[in-house]
Amino acid sequence: SVLRSTSDVKELLPHFYCPELHAPPAASFLVNSLRLQLGCRHSGEQVGDVELPPWAGSPHEFASKCRQALESEAVSAALHKWVDLIFGHKQRGAAAVGADNVFCPSAYEGAVELEGLPPDDRRVLELQINEFGQIPLQLFAAPHPRRLPGAASRPLLREEELPAAIAVAAAA
Repeated sequence: SVLRSTSDVKELLPHFYCPELHAPPAASFLVNSLRLQLGCRHSGEQVGDVELPPWAGSPHEFASKCRQALESEAVSAALHKWVDLIFGHKQRGAAAVGADNVFCPSAYEGAVELEGLPPDDRRVLELQINEFGQIPLQLFAAPHPRRLPGAASRPLLREEELPAAIAVAAAA
């Protein structure tokens, strides 16, 4: 997990940061309310609910605090740097090397054509993609502009508008 290892670099979905999706706690995807058998950890302990950090008393509080942090001025001031790494000019090539942002070549979008591969090779690549993910399509070739100062204090949507916006996006 990210609490125990820096090698877990999976990205989180925007839905993760919607506090209303975590209330009541049993409705949260962080809680195994159906008591599904999710296997055991290396220690032998059963996998159940997501372990929250000590500063979060509930899934709702965890999502709320994460969202507050993401919408802060400090994050807004550096957001363009993240865009450059994930979708921009520091995703590939010399800029990626300089930013220490280089991954396995087969992880990059479009690097491997699965069609036509021998079945064993295809299965290996599909397992790798499923386990480690795939680098998204590069969208920007030049540095992304900084977010305007004060933008974090004026969100595009109010919290109560998010569920409807998510539903519209999911239906699209």
